[in-house]
Amino acid sequence: MSDSLQNSLPIVSGAVFGLALLLFLVSLRLFRRSRTDTYWRRRRDAGQRGWRVFLVAVVLFVFSGISCTATVVMAVFFSDSDEATPSASVTENDEPPPSITPAPENGEPNTNVSPDIPPTPSFTPVELRESPVVIETTSTPVILIVTSTPGATPTETPFPTFTPHIAPPESSVTPNPGAEIRITALDDQISDDMLPVNPRGTFAPGTTRIYLFVEFSNMTQGVLWKRILYREGEPIDGGAYLWGLETDGTGYFFFGNTDGFPPGNYEIRLFLGESATPINIADFTIAEPS
Repeated sequence: MSDSLQNSLPIVSGAVFGLALLLFLVSLRLFRRSRTDTYWRRRRDAGQRGWRVFLVAVVLFVFSGISCTATVVMAVFFSDSDEATPSASVTENDEPPPSITPAPENGEPNTNVSPDIPPTPSFTPVELRESPVVIETTSTPVILIVTSTPGATPTETPFPTFTPHIAPPESSVTPNPGAEIRITALDDQISDDMLPVNPRGTFAPGTTRIYLFVEFSNMTQGVLWKRILYREGEPIDGGAYLWGLETDGTGYFFFGNTDGFPPGNYEIRLFLGESATPINIADFTIAEPS
């Protein structure tokens, strides 16, 4: 608190002095007008205002002087206080602290310890042995959670390359007997409204992405489902996931190939739960290059 006051007083004093000087100059100008103005009334008003401004300037000059004096006094006072503060020092006459003789190895109490200092307890060293830590790693399936809110566009995380030997994620949710997932259109483009642009069943060579637009009903959150892409009857992409969309509605998913899907006949199969029978199938063709 004292440091902040000591630092702020010079600023306040300077500001007050500057204001007093400005008012003093204004009062001189008013005094000059009281002698040179053409009209008597304006000379009288100028003289009265000049005296008032002059008195305010004098008061501010006095306040500025008091502030400056207080600043000097505080600086001297705190400087003397700092010099008078004793500092801890060690001299040659200081006696060293009493030493403690280690406890004898036979375990008997040590009688050479100073009576004011409790004896240092002895400890039996414990050997710490580092045991190897074995961490077993197992391959776990990558789970894709598809989330959506009413009025929002469903989003999904791209799935990894299809590996048929990976076990599907576990789910304790039993599929609803009336649950349905149906592919309504296939396209290699998607509009701003998340709808197909030119749905069809044959696509040009080098197509890198196939969107499948679906309708679903009576679905259950967390239920296991799969989408697998086949080419000439062999699975080449897809995986098993846990359902994350609403119970009823529409959405889209896609299969991608950065190098472009090779020509051939393709089939998309959707599965629900642990059933090996597809719940819906849609096929398309990648044409041969011309």
